Amino acid sequence: MGKRSPVKALPTLFLDRDGTLIHEVNYLKDARQVRLLPGVAQGLRRLKCAGFTLVVTSNQSGIARGFITPAQLESVRARFFQLLAQRKALVDGYYWCPHPPHGRCLCRKPRSGMLRQAARELKIPWRGGISVGDKPSDVWLAQRAEGFGVLVLSGYGREFFKNWKGRKPDHTAKNFKAVVDWILAHVRKDGAWII
Repeated sequence: MGKRSPVKALPTLFLDRDGTLIHEVNYLKDARQVRLLPGVAQGLRRLKCAGFTLVVTSNQSGIARGFITPAQLESVRARFFQLLAQRKALVDGYYWCPHPPHGRCLCRKPRSGMLRQAARELKIPWRGGISVGDKPSDVWLAQRAEGFGVLVLSGYGREFFKNWKGRKPDHTAKNFKAVVDWILAHVRKDGAWII
């Protein structure tokens, strides 16, 4: 792990949605296809009990490309929250970028727009967090903000891991449960890393 700026509280967890928390469905638009990955609800409960702030950040270029409507995206979000609530799990924030990969927006991961928006609305630091996801953009999101990037080998994670280019993840985990185990084993209550 690289050296990071010291923090005085638990780092925020920025969690990818598709392939990380729910099963990957290319350009998901049907709420009936939303299914939590194994261990996600329990993992989120463990993280909340430990005091972490949990923020979902999701690139949704299907909006710009015309594959998904905002109404469909909202129905997927509502179903996602419903499934979490049924399992007594929750997240503190949910943000998405509708722009295409080669656009000039500031919110598409790995750019920091969603982190900054969450920081304003939830009164949390946007630097020094942990970003978890199955793509390089998820890993680099936190790394660019003096945080830690974790690659999970669900969704597209295994494929990207085999052909990785660029800055490597700070940690790689086989599934979400393994991510949670690693975080809880390496972060103290005061936010300091145990390494």
